[in-house]
Parts: sequence; structure tokens; C-alpha cells
Amino acid sequence: MKKRLIVLGVVCFCAFLLQGCIAFPPLVQVEHKDNPAANAEVMKRLDAIDQRLAQLEQKTDKRQER
Repeated sequence: MKKRLIVLGVVCFCAFLLQGCIAFPPLVQVEHKDNPAANAEVMKRLDAIDQRLAQLEQKTDKRQER
């Protein structure tokens, strides 16, 4: 019985300590630096996706008009 109480106490203590990052914020603050080359690549991909989407919309509009 005493062993069960000790185990239960340890489990409760661990649950209290491990309840999330809000209770214990990170000790190291990380700053993300923007990489201009990566941003340019992402913008190119987004532009390509926008162009494909516009083409698909034009195709569906043409099919609906028929």
C-alpha cells in the first residue's frame, strides 16, 4: 500500500511538471531570421500556383458556358 502511494505521488508530481509549455516557458529565446532567397523561392512557387489556378478557373468557366 505504501508503495502504491509513493508511485501515485510520483505520477502526480510528474503530471504537474509536464503539463505543458505554458506553465514552463522555454529558457532560450529563438529569433528566426528571414532568408531573402528562400522568400523569393516561396513567392515564385505561390505565383506559379496562382497562375495554374487561374488557368483551371478559365477552363471551368468555358465548360460551364457550353
